[in-house]
Formats: sequence, C-alpha cells, structure tokens
Amino acid sequence: MRLSLAGWSLHKLFQRSRYPLKLVHFPVFTKEELGLDAIELNSPFFESREPDYLKRLVAAGQRAGVKLLNIAVDEDGDLASEDQEECERGIENYGRWVPVARELGCTAIRANSGGKQVTDHAKAVAACIDSFRKLCDRGKADGITILMENHGGISSDADTIVKIMEAVRETHGADAIGTLPDFGNWPEGVDRFESLNKIMPFAKAVHAKVSDMDERLRHPKVSDMDERLRHPKFDLDRCVAIVKESGYDGYLGIEFEGRGEPVEGVRRAIRKLTPLL
Repeated sequence: MRLSLAGWSLHKLFQRSRYPLKLVHFPVFTKEELGLDAIELNSPFFESREPDYLKRLVAAGQRAGVKLLNIAVDEDGDLASEDQEECERGIENYGRWVPVARELGCTAIRANSGGKQVTDHAKAVAACIDSFRKLCDRGKADGITILMENHGGISSDADTIVKIMEAVRETHGADAIGTLPDFGNWPEGVDRFESLNKIMPFAKAVHAKVSDMDERLRHPKVSDMDERLRHPKFDLDRCVAIVKESGYDGYLGIEFEGRGEPVEGVRRAIRKLTPLL
C-alpha cells in the first residue's frame, strides 16, 4: 500500500474566505508540503466542469507528478429514496461526474447511498440497488467505477452495503462497483472493526480517517519521551491491520478531520501511518 491524500483533509483551506486553496494548486501543494504523490478530489471544490478547466487540472497533476485517483462526489438527489423522481434526480446529478472523472484520468467516483430519511428500509435498499446499477451503466461506458462509502444514510450499516455490493455485482460485475471503506464514519455503538472487515473485500479505495493525535507521550517504563503517536479516537493500527489482512494493496487515503491545523494534522497522520504499511 501507499499513502495518498483525500482532499477533504484540507477543506478548511479550500473553504476559507481569504486566499482559499484552489483545486488546480492542490497537486503541487500536496507534493511540496506533504510529500505525497496521489490525491482524491472532492466535487465541492471544483470551480467548473468545463473542458478547459479539466485540462488545467490534468496539467497541474502532471507538472507536480501527482496522480488524480478519484472524485468524492456530494450531490443533490437521494439514491435510496422511495420517490422514483428523487432517485432519478440523484442518478442524473451523480452521473454527470462520470465523464469528468474520465477526462481527468481518474478511475472512480464516490456516490452517497442516500437514505437518511428512511421509512421502509427494504424499499430504500431496493431503490439504492437500482440507482447504483444505473450509475454503473454510465460508469462502464466510460471505464469509471462507482464507489460507495460508509457515509451516512443506509450506508451506515455494513450488512446493507454488502447486500448492495452483491446485488449490483451480480448484474454488472466486480469492476463496475466497489466500496470506499472509511475508518471513522461508523455511527456510535457500531463495532467499527467488524464493520470494516465486512466491507473491505469489495474495496477499491480506502479512507484512513484521522482525528487529533497526541504527538509525544511519556512511557511509564522509559525515562525519555515516547516518539510514537497515539490516536485516541479509535485504534488506527487495528484498522490498517484489517485492510492489510483483506489483501487490499491500493492507496490508503489520509482524511484528516481533527480540530487542529490541517497541514500539521496530515503530517502527523503520515508519521503515524507510514510505519504501519
């Protein structure tokens, strides 16, 4: 595995009111400031989907020597809605990012499952399966995989994700759809490690979610400071071990969501995760 950077890690920089980080500057920023050579893009940070803008993004990645891996898309339209028109709206809105990914040389887009306002879980799952099959139709035409992340709605449940993956793969194949497991997005009370185990077999990308870390801790058995980093939110070591045990050998995308300064947060994540690979 190799480390990459999920663009959401720097959302505070992208979204600041004065001198925001521009997406076209993201590749060189990642390489020069953080030493990473692969990134995930986020749809909210795009200034345009016009061909000239996309060419600028491609050129920026090439100049920096940074690979554009995928696009994490957040769009209007609930793909698990019991209202067919709402599903179709979501399919259309998410689907328009498929040719964008193709033009950028990305391999996948992440679409949200929907289903945050579920009244009938079975109907929501059926609607989501149908929506993702239609997105996969678009994806296969352009060589783009559709990913589902544990990112709220019905995707908060690992068994539901597995059911959707199996159903869509039965009709569209394993290359058309996959999971984007995130270490940190599980609801309170859910066994994140068991859930991660369940969805990793379908993984085509992974988010190593990182919150704030303790930089230096005094070890009770040594006289000096322990240089190892601790991640109090949850056991990052165990999450990475689960990823490795699954046989996954793609990019592990750092997604920093701590309270601290994001660049320093990513640097600490790199220091923490690199030895685990």
